[in-house]
Amino acid sequence: MVHRAAVRTDGSARQRTEANQVDVQEGSATEDANRVAMMRFWEATETRDVAALTALAHPDIVMEWPQSGERFTGIDNALGALRAQEVTPEMAGEPSLEGCGDVWVARAPLRYGEDIYHYVGIFTVEDGKVRGTTEFFGAPFPPNPARAEFTDPS
Repeated sequence: MVHRAAVRTDGSARQRTEANQVDVQEGSATEDANRVAMMRFWEATETRDVAALTALAHPDIVMEWPQSGERFTGIDNALGALRAQEVTPEMAGEPSLEGCGDVWVARAPLRYGEDIYHYVGIFTVEDGKVRGTTEFFGAPFPPNPARAEFTDPS
């Protein structure tokens, strides 16, 4: 069962159901614990709540940023990397969180100063603790005119 939640920029989460989506249903105790942990982890990331992040992350969490080739192992290193950011990103639109079991995907437009990047994070959760994350920060680029006839109208 795939759980979908729109996470508001004020940190609160609401579950949603649309015609092409599956109703959110309760799963196993472990799946429910993972869903709750992931939603709380995302909210804590947004509010930069270090105490909550520490409680919700596995002590040996692995945070990977493939675009820069960086890998941070352990909660202290992961939090250190977040604190070391020169510019703290802000939400630039409504983020979303989707997943089930031990795999979750978060998406959000993030503002870094004047620039907006498209963020995608893939999270693994074990027994109610975030065990790993692989995160991508994509800069926008202009559309290719050669693909114009194939794109959806805006």
